[in-house]
Amino acid sequence: MESGDCPEQWIAKHPEVFIDLQCRYIEAGSDVLYTPTFTCNRIKLDEYGLASKQEELTKTLVGLTKEAIRRSKTDRKIYVAGDISMTGQQLEPIGSMPFEELVDVYKQQVRLLAKEGVDLFAIETMMSLQECRAALLAVKETCDIPALVTLTYQEDGRTLYGTSPETALVVLQSMGADAIGINCSTGPDKMVDAVKVMAEYACVPLVVKPNAGLPFLQDGVTCYDMDAESFSEAMMPLVDVGATVLGGCCGTTPQHIQKLVSRLKEKKAREIPEKKSIRALTTERNITPISLDGRFRIVGERINPTGKKELQEKLRAGDLSLVMDMAEEQEKLGASILDVNMGMNGIDEKEMMLRAVNELTMTVDLPLSIDSSYVDVVESALRIYPGRALINSISLEPEKFEKLIPIAKKYGAMFILLPLSDAGLPKDLDEKKTIIHTILDEAKRHGMAEEDIVVDGLVATIGANKNAALEVLETIRYCKNELGVATICGLSNISFGLPERVFVNTAFLTLAIGQGLTMAIANPSQTLLVNAALASDLLLNKEEADLHYINGVAGAVITQSQPKNEVAEEDGHPLYLAVVKGKSGHVLELVEEELKKGTEPSEIIDKYLIAAINYVGELFEQKKYFLPQLIASAETMEKAINRLEPLLEAARGNEKLATIVVATVKGDIHDIGKNLVALMLKNYGYHVIDLGKDVETQTILDTAKAENASIIGLSALMTTTMMEMKEVVDEAKKQGVKAKIIIGGAVVTESFAEEIGADGYSADAREAVKVVNRLLEK
Repeated sequence: MESGDCPEQWIAKHPEVFIDLQCRYIEAGSDVLYTPTFTCNRIKLDEYGLASKQEELTKTLVGLTKEAIRRSKTDRKIYVAGDISMTGQQLEPIGSMPFEELVDVYKQQVRLLAKEGVDLFAIETMMSLQECRAALLAVKETCDIPALVTLTYQEDGRTLYGTSPETALVVLQSMGADAIGINCSTGPDKMVDAVKVMAEYACVPLVVKPNAGLPFLQDGVTCYDMDAESFSEAMMPLVDVGATVLGGCCGTTPQHIQKLVSRLKEKKAREIPEKKSIRALTTERNITPISLDGRFRIVGERINPTGKKELQEKLRAGDLSLVMDMAEEQEKLGASILDVNMGMNGIDEKEMMLRAVNELTMTVDLPLSIDSSYVDVVESALRIYPGRALINSISLEPEKFEKLIPIAKKYGAMFILLPLSDAGLPKDLDEKKTIIHTILDEAKRHGMAEEDIVVDGLVATIGANKNAALEVLETIRYCKNELGVATICGLSNISFGLPERVFVNTAFLTLAIGQGLTMAIANPSQTLLVNAALASDLLLNKEEADLHYINGVAGAVITQSQPKNEVAEEDGHPLYLAVVKGKSGHVLELVEEELKKGTEPSEIIDKYLIAAINYVGELFEQKKYFLPQLIASAETMEKAINRLEPLLEAARGNEKLATIVVATVKGDIHDIGKNLVALMLKNYGYHVIDLGKDVETQTILDTAKAENASIIGLSALMTTTMMEMKEVVDEAKKQGVKAKIIIGGAVVTESFAEEIGADGYSADAREAVKVVNRLLEK
């Protein structure tokens, strides 16, 4: 196959090559064959001008896999997996593609594969958890065919977007994925830790399809450093820690599979746990476990416009800045979950909720509790939330009881069970328990479990009912000890109408925690309340409660090394903080304020913008920031730079900055990393010419010569396109191109850069800036 060919079209034109290869894998012992439809979606095919051929190609390609099975004449059942992968387009809020559009793209591919009779779907080599969700929803909303999902993780154990393996496992498992795991990424030895942590939460089979080690060049051909024997041997620890579906990805030949099958005959597979669910919420990146005997959790209550005049005014103006401030403050003060309520007059609640969910997922790393009286608002928010959320709440009122439980199951959400009926408050404790059982039984009927539910203790006012606290405490005890269900309550009702309410609330909270209260909806800025909760956990000898108490009460100070001219983040200039936090909405106003003060454009850039992006780079290197935050900060800085650039050009006169040409090499249509490198280099003042993706070698060199470029930056994500980098390097030398060449990409290594004669290598955008600065001695 020539570089730049559409893989699907090439296979369709060379059927015997592919059929022969799959026959050899069947002979080696493979039980599942993937159809060659990896990028057979309308977005990818359109890049080759083949979108109109999607149905024809799908039919042909699935047919080739079925023909291989027929020709093999095996007595074994061989399963046909419809292969689906990423589109290369970034979703909102990082990119421009709406979530629903991506679901539709995948639905089209799913329908065509299902029509051709695949046995299951393999959603594979995914880097974005949100794209996994879109593909899985497409399958679930289109047919009843099983689906497995595998993601690819970097050396730091996270996806490109910062998702941990256990987070992906909990989210996708809760949404109904039939098997979950890892493919590509690395060799088998580097996957053991990830599989081990996934096994702690897994209720479904775990899949591993590693590469045959690491790639290297041999006589101009990409090879891998693990032969069949060493690969099969390295796969055995994965079985020991819980993997039950095993295979191979890049570099694994029929011989690798044959050796693996032979070794597996001697191993006993791990039994799939009988548990049906996991008590945990997640963001897109991290998991928040919830334990009946573990750490008490605070659900931050402040993002609710009821009684908050300033917040109401901001929301009516379409301004979410106060919402983000409230979120960040509650996270800093120790909230574990954020309740989000947009219910008020004068706004479109659903639209505002969707905006809030998108922005909150970029701003904080706390799971969300979706709080609305309207079913469609709750469902719309759950649909786009890139993690596992909490629904606040589901009562026995018909509108919620009948509609929201199936919605919770579909999107894998947990929910707060509110023991109310359409008749109102329960008249006594027995009626409250009856309502709890009714809702719990209905949830189980839909396939949910006790671990998915948090019962609201339904706190009444002590002034009106002297037994109010005792009834809630009994509800908490009953739910924990007899039902095995987590509990939650709002604290403020208990003291309504009383003086010095904080003392009543605090005393009630400590009693409730003693009875087993799991979490409470509260304002984490109430120091007495929060510290009493920390002290209660300490006295009950909960795990790590001593550290949580010390850090929470003392307010542990975390210091960062600061670049020259940089101020600490917490005390930073508003413009500096806007870049650090990726808040692009008001950055231009802040720039204008500085200009009006007489601050020179160069000083604004050096003192605030460069200092901020340097700090963001540090956070990225420390794995405290991930791709979404890095992009948000870079785009915020770019917005400010674009305003200042004309002023800088006028001041520079004829002085020119270095020109850098960047491109994804011929045959490779991935550009996320390349785009970020281009953006970061622009922010540092370089003149960047971005040629895009799948760029011919000569186009790159002609542009570099015409623009007198100092640097050429090349990107490749696939092992099949790595060699195009060598082609560019070799041709540049032949043609006397003076620009220095740096390379990068998921499959590229520093040793590969040295081997092909490149001038530099960078693992990410932050490092790319350092390499360019060094090469240009800036």
